[in-house]
Amino acid sequence: MTESVADADNSGRAVARHENVNLPNTLTTLRLLLIPAILLSFDAQFAYHQLVAPALFIVASITDSMDGRIARRFGKVTTLGKFLDPLADKMLILAVLALLVQDALLPAWIVVVVVGRELLITGLRAVGAAQGLIIVATPFGKTKTVSQMLAVGLLMLERPYPALTGLAQVMVWAAVIFTVFSGLDYLWRYRRLLYR
Repeated sequence: MTESVADADNSGRAVARHENVNLPNTLTTLRLLLIPAILLSFDAQFAYHQLVAPALFIVASITDSMDGRIARRFGKVTTLGKFLDPLADKMLILAVLALLVQDALLPAWIVVVVVGRELLITGLRAVGAAQGLIIVATPFGKTKTVSQMLAVGLLMLERPYPALTGLAQVMVWAAVIFTVFSGLDYLWRYRRLLYR
C-alpha cells in the first residue's frame, strides 16, 4: 500500500516535471538568460556592441509577447510558467533601467516610479491571494509593459543613433504616464480589497 502511494507520488512529480518542459517555459527561461547578456554587451568594447545589446533586448521582448499566447492557445499553462513569466518581465525591465541610469541615459526617479508601481501591484496581489482573489493583468497593465519596452529599446538605440533622442524621450514620458495610470487603475479596480 505504502509503495503504491509512493509510486503514484513519484509518477505525479515526473508528469509535472515533464509538463514544465514546454515551449512557453523555454521562451521565458531564454528571456531570463538574455538579461546578463544584454547587460554585459551594452557597455562592452567589442565591435557593434551598441547594436548587439538592443538586438538582444528586442529578442527578449518578443519572447515576452509569445510565451503567454502560446501557453494559452495550446493549453501549456503551468504553475512554473505563472511564476517565471512575471518574474522574467520585471527582471528584464528593471535590470536594463538600472543599466540606463548607471550610464546617465535615464533619470533615477523614473526607476523609482517603475519599482514603486511594481511593489504596489505585488502587494495588491498578495492581499488578493489572501482573500482568495486572483488579480489578473489589465489592458492598462499590458499597455504599460509595451510602452516600457519601447522606451527602453529606443534609449538603448540612442547611443548609436542620436537622431532617436527626441523619440526616445517622448516614449519615456509615455511609459511613465502609463506606469502611473496603470497603478492607479489597479488600485481603483481592487480598492475594496484594502477595506475588508
